[in-house]
Amino acid sequence: MICYQCGRQIKREFSKFCNHCGSNLEINPKKSFAKKEVVINVDDEMDRATNLFLLWNGNIVATFIFYIIHIVTVSYAYLFLLVMFMCLLSWMLLLIKLHDLNINKHGSTREFILTNLGIPVIGTFYSFIKLTQK
Repeated sequence: MICYQCGRQIKREFSKFCNHCGSNLEINPKKSFAKKEVVINVDDEMDRATNLFLLWNGNIVATFIFYIIHIVTVSYAYLFLLVMFMCLLSWMLLLIKLHDLNINKHGSTREFILTNLGIPVIGTFYSFIKLTQK
């Protein structure tokens, strides 16, 4: 057993105090964890936002295709609803990523929310173009 305070080796395994400095041997030293700073690369964030934007646009196209199939065949309603749900989900993911970019560029959250929820589709296109310009 080794004393945490003075570093001396203690021969008796069951002793509670160090013979040299008198410190308590039952208290384990507290480890200090260094806080790591997270570095955000803006270019990577823009690439992720671009990927989500393309996913959202693809879902919009798929929604229209399945809507046309649904109208023509009077069936496959569940596929249309599924693709519509995917479109809404990808739009929410895109808005979250665009909001993160907006915060990184010190933009106003109120303006971002009013732009995207006031006129949803056009506002999202506008926010994407505004936030991904270098």
